[in-house]
Amino acid sequence: MVGALRHNAPILSVASFRAWLTSRPDEEHWELIEGVPMIMTPPNRRHQRIAYNLESLLNVALRAHDPNLAVYHEIGLNIVSTVPYDPEPDIAVIREDENADPRYADRFYLVAEVLSESDKDIIDGKRDIYRAHPSCICILLVRQDRAEIVVEQRTADGWTSRVLGASDHVALPEFGLACPVKDVYRDTPLG
Repeated sequence: MVGALRHNAPILSVASFRAWLTSRPDEEHWELIEGVPMIMTPPNRRHQRIAYNLESLLNVALRAHDPNLAVYHEIGLNIVSTVPYDPEPDIAVIREDENADPRYADRFYLVAEVLSESDKDIIDGKRDIYRAHPSCICILLVRQDRAEIVVEQRTADGWTSRVLGASDHVALPEFGLACPVKDVYRDTPLG
């Protein structure tokens, strides 16, 4: 069904999409994916709790490690891509002094997506677009159906990927974060 929708829908540029967004109520949450505006349903409570936990853990870590970095949820990212794409990841780490626009960031260093069932058809494309952004050095794909986090990090040799389970620890020294995976799932049935 989604493929059929995309096939018949007009392809919007990011600029056209953002202009159109000004006509929508603030409480609606839209993303432009492959040139097609897609309304995002409100996330479930588990999704929200996991995102909140990760945001809180990163905030505490960054205050001690590098207070020039800031964590935001659902911030818009300016992406240069051959496919019109206007993402709002669940979590993004930016530097305030590099991003004057209050809604969108040109540079980001970490993005995290708490994966929902609806993400399964688009997450690979999102990940590839995040990887192509020159300042992005870390991508976290956080499952909400089980305690599992895919950590992708940029190295001098390219991207590495590792899967962390419930008994593992998340270690992101670039962001000062070191904690058990279970801390990301605190106050959920997976924690």
